[in-house]
Amino acid sequence: MRKQITGPMRGIGGMLIAMLLAALGGCGKSTTVTGKVTYGDRAVTYGSVVLVGSDKTAHSAAIEPDGSYTIEGLLPGTFSVAVISRDPSKGRSVLRNHKPDPPSHAGRPRQAASTNGWFPLPARCESPLNSGLRCTLNAGHVTYDIDLK
Repeated sequence: MRKQITGPMRGIGGMLIAMLLAALGGCGKSTTVTGKVTYGDRAVTYGSVVLVGSDKTAHSAAIEPDGSYTIEGLLPGTFSVAVISRDPSKGRSVLRNHKPDPPSHAGRPRQAASTNGWFPLPARCESPLNSGLRCTLNAGHVTYDIDLK
């Protein structure tokens, strides 16, 4: 005669199977992606990298002056990629009640200083749908360099 498993033992068996499947599937492991952003032969020195997962969740990181970026805490999967790099000399203040600088001695408003190293990128790079960039990331630490063309 065969004995049927009931009660708490049945629940424990189900949990063990679920944990085993999760371990085999890599669930719960996160990804850290690092890389360098270039356009042609030049490092992109300002802006952000944006990765959009299949669940439509966006993850982003600032681009460092040497062109590097790091995004932590991603779940493994496939991502659409965008790079946003607007002219930093035309940025707006995020301070409330910020008053503009007084006019210069010549009576004209001061011009924002040009930021050395910045150059414009093609507009298509700003959209994860139009950039043409996609990457698949596995769990762990992954290097993904972005070479815009």
